[in-house]
This record gives sequence, C-alpha cells and structure tokens, in this order.
Amino acid sequence: MKVISLQLLIMIILVTPSNTKGQSVEQMQQIFPDKLAVFSNISRSVEIAFNKGVPYAAANEVSEMMILNDNAKGMFNKDKVYNSTFNELKKVDAYTLAPEGNSTRKLKVTDFKTQSSPSQGVFYDDVKETSFDYPRMMKGSISHVETEHYNKDIRFLSSFYFSSYLPVHNAAYTITYPEDVDIRYIIKNDDKRIVTVKETVKGRKKKLEFTATDIKNYEYFGDGTSIPYYALHVIVYVAAYRNGSETVPVFSSLDELYKWNAGFLTNINSVPDEQLKKIADSICLNKKTGREKAQAIYTWVQDHVKYVAFEEGLEGFIPRQAADVYSKRYGDCKDMASILTAMLKISGLDASFTWIGTRSIPYSYTEVPLPVTDNHMISAVNIDKSWIFLDATDPNCIFGMPTSGIQGKEALISISPQKYELVKVPVMSASKSIITDSTFLTISKNTLLGKCSVAYDGYFGRDVYNSLLYNKGDDERVYARSRMAKGSNKFIMQDYSIRLADPLNKVASIASAFEIPDYAKSIGDEIYINLNLEKLFGSNPIDTVKRKIAIENDFLYTINQVHSLKIPDGYVSDYIPKNTLVSNDVLDFSIAYKLVEDKIVATQQLVMKKLYVQPQDFAAWNNAVSIISPAYKEQVVLKKK
Repeated sequence: MKVISLQLLIMIILVTPSNTKGQSVEQMQQIFPDKLAVFSNISRSVEIAFNKGVPYAAANEVSEMMILNDNAKGMFNKDKVYNSTFNELKKVDAYTLAPEGNSTRKLKVTDFKTQSSPSQGVFYDDVKETSFDYPRMMKGSISHVETEHYNKDIRFLSSFYFSSYLPVHNAAYTITYPEDVDIRYIIKNDDKRIVTVKETVKGRKKKLEFTATDIKNYEYFGDGTSIPYYALHVIVYVAAYRNGSETVPVFSSLDELYKWNAGFLTNINSVPDEQLKKIADSICLNKKTGREKAQAIYTWVQDHVKYVAFEEGLEGFIPRQAADVYSKRYGDCKDMASILTAMLKISGLDASFTWIGTRSIPYSYTEVPLPVTDNHMISAVNIDKSWIFLDATDPNCIFGMPTSGIQGKEALISISPQKYELVKVPVMSASKSIITDSTFLTISKNTLLGKCSVAYDGYFGRDVYNSLLYNKGDDERVYARSRMAKGSNKFIMQDYSIRLADPLNKVASIASAFEIPDYAKSIGDEIYINLNLEKLFGSNPIDTVKRKIAIENDFLYTINQVHSLKIPDGYVSDYIPKNTLVSNDVLDFSIAYKLVEDKIVATQQLVMKKLYVQPQDFAAWNNAVSIISPAYKEQVVLKKK
C-alpha cells in the first residue's frame, strides 16, 4: 500500500526554517541556552486554487537554521528535500548567510543532486530526494532553503510540524483557499495550547494561519514511539468543495474515506480465474472446517508469494489482480491481500480487503478519517463470527495472530462497495509469546560449564523463523550464539542445534553447550557465583525530567528462565539470596532460589504487560529498577565442607 508516512517524511524534513532578521546569535543563545543550533523560523504557505473545476495546491516553504556554537561545525551542512507524484518539486533555492567581519556574505548552493529515495522495506517507489551541502556553516551562519511544490491532488496535503529535532523560534503555517472549499484541521500534541489559530476572510478567499513560538526540540529515543506520536503538528485537509452548484465531498467523514478507498477495488478479481480456483481447491482438499481452510491458504501464500513492495502514484493504492499475483508469485501488501482474499472467497469463506495503519502511525480512523491514517493493506476473514487478520507480508506470522505491528490498531474492513466495518485488532496477551530457558550448570576450576535449551513460541518463535531465512551456514552459528550468549563477554558456545519443532505454529528451540571462563570466583574456601546469567529486565532508571515519550514494546511477552547449578563435590551451600518479587501495571518480575538436593535452582520470570509504557508509568518502572538491580547483584556462596 502507498506509504502515506512519506508525507510525514516530507513534512518533517522539508519544514525546516525562515527569516532571522532582528535576532542575533547572542539573543538566540539566551532563548535556547546550550543548544548548538536553532531553527529560527519555519514557514509554509499553501494556496488552493481551481483548474477546470478541480482544486490543486501550491506550497511555498522557507527554512532557516542558525548555528549558535562552534561545536556544531560540520554537523548541519547537509540537507535534502523530497518530492513525489503527489508532491512535485517545482523549485529549490538554497544558500548560506555566513558571517564576514561586521557583515554577512551570501553563498549560494549550486550543486543539487536528485535521486530515488525508496522508503525502508520498499523495493521501488516514486519518491525522489534532492540533496545538497551548505557552505561555511559556522557559528553565526544561517542556512536558507526555499522550495515550491505543486500538489495536483488535494487529498494529499502534507501535515505541518511545528517542532523538530532542534528548537524552533518561530513556526507559521498558512493556507489560503476559495470560499467554495471546506477546510478543516486537527492539531496534535498541543497539550500546552501553544499553537495560535487565526481565520480571516478577504473577498471570496479565506485564510487560516497557525503560529507558534519558542518550541522546544523533541528528544528521540530508539525504544520510543515514532515522531508523530509526540511532535507538535497540524493535519489540514479538504472536507469538500463546490464545483458550480454541486458539492463534491472529499474527506468530510469516514464514509467518504471508505468510498474513496473502495473505488480502488472496482473490478479487482471480478472475473473468476480457473487456475486460481484449481490451486485453492487443492490446498483445501481434506480440510473440514473454515478455520483449517483459511490457515492452509494463508500458509500457502506466505510460502509461495514473495513480498516485494512497489509504490508509484495511485498504483500505491490499487491492488493487482489475484491471477496476476499468482502468475508472478510476488507482490506488495495490496497484492498479497488480493490473492489471499480471492483464494479465501473461492473456498467459500467470508474474506475482505482491509486497510490499516501500522503502529508507526498514531492516528485512528475514528479521529483522523484521512489517507494519512493507513499505510498498509491486509485480508480479514470472518470465521465463527470473529475476524481473523491475515498479513502475508510476514512469511512467518502465525495464523490467528495479527502481525505485531498492527496490534491495537483500527482495521477498515471492506464488506461491499457501500459497507464497511471498523474493528480493533486485538493485542496478543503475554502468554501468547513465551521464551522458556532451561540451563544446567557445573563448575570446573572457576569456569562455568553449561548445557542450555531455549524454546520460543508466539512472536518470539516467528522471529526465530524469520531470522533463519537470512542466516545460513556460518551466519546461522553467529545467530545462534547471539541468542544463547549469557554470563559475560567470555561466553564460548560449543556445539549447538536448532529444532523447528512446529513450523505451522512457529515453535522453535535452540540448544547448545557452552563455557564461561573465570565466571566463578574462588576466595579461600568459598566460591561465589551469580546465577542471574541474564538480566531479563536490564533497564536503567528513566530520566523522567528528560524523557516525556513512551517506551514501545513490539509485543507483550513472558520469559521463563531456570538456571540449575550442581554444587561441586566437597562443597555445600553457604548462602542463597532472598527471593525478589515485583508486580505493577507494567510488568511482573520474580527471582526465586531453591536448594534441591545437590543443586541450587534460580528461577527468573519477566512478564511484560504493556505495549506502551507511558510517562505516567515511569514511576512504577523506576521503582521496579530500584528493586531488581540490587537483586541481580546477589551471588550464591558455596563453601568447602
């Protein structure tokens, strides 16, 4: 499906800063102390006009950045602007205003390089990037880039971001439009109400102005949610327009979005294909129930149709015919949905095309009924009055479990050209994805010897199967070691084996023998050993002053780990640590020790209970860290008899 998050890329990177007149470096440093640079202004001006009764949009953007510190030298020289079928770049002009004595010198950028810029995970799309370097970016320098874009389809107006990775001194977004156009907007992440909105009317034209000043930069965290979850932005869209006496609806409601989406399905798979029916019948041979048939078809598509994403113009929205996908044996998400839906219907099942946004997009159809809300297409099948979501772009997703990236999202299910259902995709419980680690340990001259078997199911199992698609030969051993390593960086994996016990349900296990030199410490007649060879909850406290965005987990999970240490001959247990237990809304954690004959058994369990650990959960998280961290330092003490 056309990745509308491309719009986010355009709005985040193109919308970068205009006009620093009246503000010196010293004044900016007072406003933004300790910052290397600042976007002094962000300016985008959009004008909607008509061409032969059809509206279009022209946008002018001016962006300036001021360097505030010599330590920034070389950090902000490079820049790029983007364009695509829906957002054509008509003009780009860039230069640096560099300090020179008591004045400034204008140094124009002359070398612009334009090339394809495929999105991550996309084999081909029509996005182009124009990159360039600013000369002499030093303290006091101001970079300037100005672009003109033409948007021939007003359904794809880009959102405007007031905040960025650097502070923003002034940000302004203006849209001017004829009175015949119904413009609406949604402001996101403005809890402090810093965006001012002004509406004016002049003759038969209207103008909306959105302004904000002195906006703090957002902090990016690798384990956090995507930028649209927390960056301050406005989504401006056309709800409808008048063409003569006729009112043309665009996106005034979810009904209109669905009508537009459903239009791309016209004539898709409308002609029966004998070859497709033949293969569907053979796959479902001897399958008694609808669930068995659906699972067999889903597995076949995963195994026989390769996911290759193509995105170009409206082709990014239109599925290909299922017969063509079957013939080529590859396709993008829409094509996978097409062949899945067609084969399921051929087999007598109630299947539907389904639009959905991945978790990288924070919007719901209920709140934002616009194309920016979805970037993906899957198939949904109704079995026993319950929807099962099928995404064959993941070759190892388990039937009955949604791909992890769409959990909790609203799915727009196509029932007919006029009817749809809006259904929330379930979040799989922590009991659906489990790691079970059983490790048996002995000590030989301070070297820890072990035999370990780790079982994976649910999303953990899926990850193992997916990883093995790309790790063969020596790479497989490297992968196995990455899964099995524990204790210290001296870990040595010896022989290993991988068992794919249940390919249908993605159950796998990895077993290995290993040794860890110098892990046990001998002092006098005592041996000290930490049986927490892995820190399942190895987190540092969250800086609640600095961090204001959620931690995002791929999925909920449970990890069970048992380390059983055989007490060496001639030794007895002298000290066993106390048990540890933590339970809150975010997680359950425990370490339990037990002496069983000549063995000390340490059992560790972690249950992650939230997909998103929100800022209001950070206190509970940090409290868990304060309890678990010292528990991880506890050691078993063995003493000579």
